[in-house]
Amino acid sequence: MRILFAAPEVSDFIQVGGLAAVSAALPRALRDFADVRVIIPGYPAVLRGLQDLTTVGWCQPFAALPAFAIDLGHTADGMTYYVVRCPALYERDGTPYADGRGADWGDNNVRFATFSYAAAQVARGLVDKDWAADLVHANDWQCALIPGYLEWHYAHIPTVFTIHNVAYQGVFDRSSLAPLGIPEASFNIDGVEFYNRLSFIKAGLVYASHLTTVSQTYAREITTAEFGCGLEGLLRQRADRNQLSGILNGIDESWDPRTCPSLFQSFGAGDWTERSLNADDVREQFGLAVSRGPLFALVARLVHQKGVDLVIESAQAIVDAGGQIVVTGKGETRFEEALLQAQVRAPRSIAVKIGFDDAEA
Repeated sequence: MRILFAAPEVSDFIQVGGLAAVSAALPRALRDFADVRVIIPGYPAVLRGLQDLTTVGWCQPFAALPAFAIDLGHTADGMTYYVVRCPALYERDGTPYADGRGADWGDNNVRFATFSYAAAQVARGLVDKDWAADLVHANDWQCALIPGYLEWHYAHIPTVFTIHNVAYQGVFDRSSLAPLGIPEASFNIDGVEFYNRLSFIKAGLVYASHLTTVSQTYAREITTAEFGCGLEGLLRQRADRNQLSGILNGIDESWDPRTCPSLFQSFGAGDWTERSLNADDVREQFGLAVSRGPLFALVARLVHQKGVDLVIESAQAIVDAGGQIVVTGKGETRFEEALLQAQVRAPRSIAVKIGFDDAEA
């Protein structure tokens, strides 16, 4: 079995949210059972992080998408990666999705359509003459056109599409159809149309062989109007056909607090004294006052779906009761600013670091 795993971010190189952690761990868990290869855009961090990068093929322009190269490389532990090399689209400062100020790249439709088209071409065996996929696993809206391109080019390769957060949908103006090489005939309620706009995520939901999401609970929730973000009807149809599964995100067993070198003090189950020493070390790192009260930590993308608004609303009550809060993350400007203001009001009880740092997290 040859599996192509498509991801817009992987924590080996670059991380915005939890998808990156899954994209690093799941292919490694599967490689004992299959020939798994990951495909990712050629961000600068990816190009720096891979070994023995070699160009294995080129793709000519398609519709209004640019030409690009496909490189093959490996991580230090032998994980195989295909890299979509298109400097004009991917070699930029900022995150995979936004510039340094947090504003979405204005050409994200082209950037991730190109990535999806590249993955489809690799899967079909049209790029690397020595490899083609038996199965494609695509993740979130940035990869959602992969099942579509395979369908539109009559490639009968089964696909799994995983929804990590249905609120992020990749919706663009319908004028993108022709430039992205998407057939006009697919622009309808049973295709990629969403309130007269082009929805990338709908391509995955409609054309993938099977849908998965991050838990059985979330799989049920997204079939309801409260959590389905306008796509609940389509998701209910897939669920009714047994084509939507919830698979709980796993635990990375390589991390063990008894041996982790990043901890100030290792600890095991029930070692409360050692745990408190780590809490004191976190307080010192973040400039908080010495305290015997509880220390709460939030390490997440700072967006509504993560409950950041609940943390902000509860912050003063927690501080008044003797607790402290540490926040590490990056996201919506309104939440970043509100958290920083809370820190200003209680600098010895609330600490906020905008950004991610695995060592501190």
